[in-house]
Amino acid sequence: MKKKWFKGVATAIALTMALTACGSPSATPDKKEETAKSTSSIEEKYPGLIENEGEAVDGGTLKVGLVSDSPFKGIFNGYLYTDNSDNVIMKYTMNGAFPIDADFKLIADSDETPIKLSIDKEAKTVNYTINPKFKWSNGDPVTTADIVKSYEIVANQQYILTAKSARYDSDMKVIEGIEDYNEGKADKISGLEVIDDANMKIHIKQLTPNMLWGGGFVSEFVNAKQYEGIAMDKVTESDALRKNPLSYGPYVIKDIIQGEKVIFEANPYYYKGEPKVKKVEIEIVPPSQQVAAMQAGKYDILFNAQADVFPQLEELDNIKIATRMDLYMSYLGFKQGKWDSANNKVIVDPNAKMNDVNLKKAMAYAIDNNALGEKFYNGLRFNAVSPIPPVFSTLHDPQMTGYEYDLEKAKSLLEEAGYKDVNGDGVREGKDGKEFKINFAMMSGSEIQEPLSQYYMQQWKEIGLDVELVDGRLLDFNIFYDRLTADDPGIDAFMAAFGLASDPNPSGLYSSEAPFNLSRYTSQTLDDALKALGTEEAMDPEKMPALYHNFEKVFFDEAPSIPQANRVEFLPVNKRVKMYTFSHDDTSGFDWSKVELTAAEPIAAK
Repeated sequence: MKKKWFKGVATAIALTMALTACGSPSATPDKKEETAKSTSSIEEKYPGLIENEGEAVDGGTLKVGLVSDSPFKGIFNGYLYTDNSDNVIMKYTMNGAFPIDADFKLIADSDETPIKLSIDKEAKTVNYTINPKFKWSNGDPVTTADIVKSYEIVANQQYILTAKSARYDSDMKVIEGIEDYNEGKADKISGLEVIDDANMKIHIKQLTPNMLWGGGFVSEFVNAKQYEGIAMDKVTESDALRKNPLSYGPYVIKDIIQGEKVIFEANPYYYKGEPKVKKVEIEIVPPSQQVAAMQAGKYDILFNAQADVFPQLEELDNIKIATRMDLYMSYLGFKQGKWDSANNKVIVDPNAKMNDVNLKKAMAYAIDNNALGEKFYNGLRFNAVSPIPPVFSTLHDPQMTGYEYDLEKAKSLLEEAGYKDVNGDGVREGKDGKEFKINFAMMSGSEIQEPLSQYYMQQWKEIGLDVELVDGRLLDFNIFYDRLTADDPGIDAFMAAFGLASDPNPSGLYSSEAPFNLSRYTSQTLDDALKALGTEEAMDPEKMPALYHNFEKVFFDEAPSIPQANRVEFLPVNKRVKMYTFSHDDTSGFDWSKVELTAAEPIAAK
């Protein structure tokens, strides 16, 4: 349920110089030195609330840019989507079934939320009561039939195979009867008990702490009537999902230019009240145009603005910048097995090229993520020491330091593992003494992606590894993930990222039953550590931290993948936008019913 620089040609020169500095051991700051800007100072300088003064104008269109070098896929449901651009488009316009608090937990037992929920520990049920104000954009109330239909789609094997969906995972199997339904042994999910149109109970096998964050449950719904008669293997092609999905959020889709632009109009039935801004346009912006577009006043808000242009955006006098700690982690992945779609589980290949813990750790120690965060991301990224994001600070083991840059340690690990330079050419052979080459996949995107990829390969060459880009180039976002999910044998290692969930439990990313476990690595020890995070014992706030500390230790010891960087997220907002809050939670966060515009068009820079 869950950023001063040069223009034009000088930009490429500056990036090349930064790459050289990062790659040179003598130019890299001592690891005891503070290499990244203080994230707290950035957040203090740029708070999350944008209050801009001025009298609101009637009407007006909020114009939103979404930075991406690829078109959006157009799966417009807040739980069925697989592409982050689709998620951003829907997040503030169509979603909102379960508001969250400052700790990312679901707000329970409140008559003000769309769905009032409670957990009955004795009966092992999660109880829903739908607020009568919670309505679809056609005026119909949201009903329990909509909730049931959403579960039936997500857990249906035909839908899973055609949509390549990863939503049905081990967390969801806590619901009674959902496995029988998934396996075709039942035509209904027995654990979904409908009392009436507004009340239902979800029967669960055991209490798990992630339920506090909505883990294991569908967080956004479809309209059952709209999906009536649509075959499960046709859902992703349906007009109900792609062209005219009903909405219970503040806005509803009016028009779509596929892959490029979505036009929304205000939902008059929004439970918080119809938004004051009646129209929103969201369109894809190529990375090369993001600064010029904001400078010219083309957009009011720029989502996914890239850290490499942060200094340029700071200089614009027509915008304000809001920040927050992002639920994000980039990581270095290694293909170590395959996904068994028939049985929904990871199958590890013990003979996989990358299935050597010292090899994986050596590649990690060769990368200076703090230096990269400073030089390429203007201090908005910093070394990730754990797969648990920094916003969950109480769950971190303070003794964890992650992989601090250390070339000598990297070389020592390779020697210990048997990767030696047999013929003296500076390149290590495999443990069998034969040529050893690693095929590395990385996405295209902003203009720093190319020098970044060269930095990684340069660093790995420094420790004696022969690493080349897959197909000799950076890959388009969609092609990159299509090949990863298909376990393309031409990929050995890859650099990717997670948009992390508000639930801190990472089972959906690393367990043996997680389709998003793209490294295809599992072990009994790792699975046991993950399962412990989902036990009733872990619901005890005094015991929960120790269980997370154990998971972190196992993760570090086995290195299924390598955390690379966390980041501070920033949002450029035009000065005509009034009362926009960029915090994560829904108690003090974004509320469309309060947002106003103080000019007919976005303000251009002077």
